[in-house]
Amino acid sequence: MKNYKESFSMKLKILRNTYGLSLAELAKILNMNTRGSLYDWENKRSFPSMENLIFLTNFFGVSLEWLLGRSSDIYTENSIYLGEIAVYTEINDDHINGQEVGKCYRADFLKAIKHISGKKYFDLDGLNITNYSSRIKYYSLPVRANLLVLLRLVPLGDLYWAHRIIICDKYSKNKRDILNLTKEDLRSAIGIKAENYKAPGKKTRERAINLVKLLMSSEIDEDPKMPIYDVEAVCHQIEQGTNPWDFKIQK
Repeated sequence: MKNYKESFSMKLKILRNTYGLSLAELAKILNMNTRGSLYDWENKRSFPSMENLIFLTNFFGVSLEWLLGRSSDIYTENSIYLGEIAVYTEINDDHINGQEVGKCYRADFLKAIKHISGKKYFDLDGLNITNYSSRIKYYSLPVRANLLVLLRLVPLGDLYWAHRIIICDKYSKNKRDILNLTKEDLRSAIGIKAENYKAPGKKTRERAINLVKLLMSSEIDEDPKMPIYDVEAVCHQIEQGTNPWDFKIQK
């Protein structure tokens, strides 16, 4: 059995690259000043604090035992649930995507998720994410893990934009109207400066669309159980002795 440092370094690389996160992006998420510590973790030069380990398990929804090489189960119901509680706690503490926001923005972010998921991810009874019976029914553990990561990466404006893109595609509406429709959505959200909103760039656009697709997966996909960022598939490649880094490794 690999020691826990070797297991951690490999699995952190798997997680980061599967989600297309650069070292700089993940360092920012972890509130690190530089990406140097992450580079050292991935190259077995140092090991994170317990606080950072717990943050990583919550962020990716993985079990600590898997991350340290003590279990083959990437996800457990408990690891995903704790990650969901961590996401809700961050939102409830007026911090979304690492930025301090107002109460109205926070509520509108939750309302958007409720609306897009058709109340399947969670409803807004007391703004409580702990009632998760519908999530178990409609979303597999790997999909819920994908949602954990994307909910921290996609801001409200891009969430609205991606939803408009998918809805308008469905009804063959002219895509040139998407930005104006998004601004209308944002204008209805108190405290949002709609006129300053710009459509997302390539990477952020892809993440926003993937988030909406996953939230709506039970309605628009033939198989709603399939994750977009498939950590299990990459691990299977490693077990089979094939190159797991078919995707571009983020520098």
